[in-house]
Amino acid sequence: MFFSLYLLFCLLAARICVSSAWRLGLLDTPDHRKSHRGAVPLAGGVSVVICITLGSLMLELSADYNLIVAIIFMLFLVGLLDDLHEIGPRVRLLAQFSAGFMVVISTGIAIYHVGDLLGIGNIPLLMLTMPLTALAFAGMSNAFNMIDGIDGLAASMAALPLSVVLVLAMQSDHETIEFLQIVLIPIAVFLLFNLGPNNRLLPKMFLGDSGSLTLGFITTLVLVYASQVNELIKPVTALWLVTVPLMDMLATMLVRFRAGRGMMDAGRDHLHHRLLDLGISPRLVLALLVLHATLAALSGLLLETWFPEYISMLLYFLTFITHCLIVLKFDSITKRLAPVKQLQHT
Repeated sequence: MFFSLYLLFCLLAARICVSSAWRLGLLDTPDHRKSHRGAVPLAGGVSVVICITLGSLMLELSADYNLIVAIIFMLFLVGLLDDLHEIGPRVRLLAQFSAGFMVVISTGIAIYHVGDLLGIGNIPLLMLTMPLTALAFAGMSNAFNMIDGIDGLAASMAALPLSVVLVLAMQSDHETIEFLQIVLIPIAVFLLFNLGPNNRLLPKMFLGDSGSLTLGFITTLVLVYASQVNELIKPVTALWLVTVPLMDMLATMLVRFRAGRGMMDAGRDHLHHRLLDLGISPRLVLALLVLHATLAALSGLLLETWFPEYISMLLYFLTFITHCLIVLKFDSITKRLAPVKQLQHT
């Protein structure tokens, strides 16, 4: 009963946030990197975080969950400030690292080991636990922020790993079930508005930096908890669950580094941009990348079931190398395919 009412609340909150964004001028307008038509409200992050915050309070979760929600809200405010005034990557990074450190200090949720990657038992991080955990939070928050370039992509990349962990938690009747549902329902509502008919009832809205940074942070939090605290998954499996945003970020940074540009500079270097430039529709690009992410997640889960962790890590590394090579050589690959396409049309 609670979650049915919560769904209705999320729908209402999303609609109110869209109207409020118009009045407050919280809008995304087209520029040289963005191809959408007209101004679109940046209300997605606001609606998702409001729903998560109030849903957690209504369920009266434990003190640790309340601390986590408070940290999430703090990071959300930084993203919202960036949506309004573009505060710059350094301030965002500082906020992400700070939020990561706060999670470790206040809740003890951290990356304590990287798993059995050498066949000799779990490899502990010891003194590196806190800085590498903070780095993981900052890195993945940025990865989700960077991949938020077409409708539904960042939210789908968050919904997939969160849904996997929810299914695993339900199988073991774990206490994280309610929190995961509180997070996934507003994400689903956002996707309904973002990918929906764009009418008066369900107008289009974007996540904004407040939404993409927050979803990246929450996804990282859940995967760290699931792989380190309750051990629903292995650490290397967590990497498989965020294959697309993680590999896209690293490959894009490599492209920019090779071109002599700042690795955090904005630009149309991401895989989804390159696919769009080939003339593929945004919805088909979304479908292809979601399929890619789903197959990667299934691969990670199957490898965890049947093979040692070091085999899974080796295959993940090979997948990463392949992904980077394709992105780095993307222009030359498409040029070679062009004559073949012309022959097919003659």
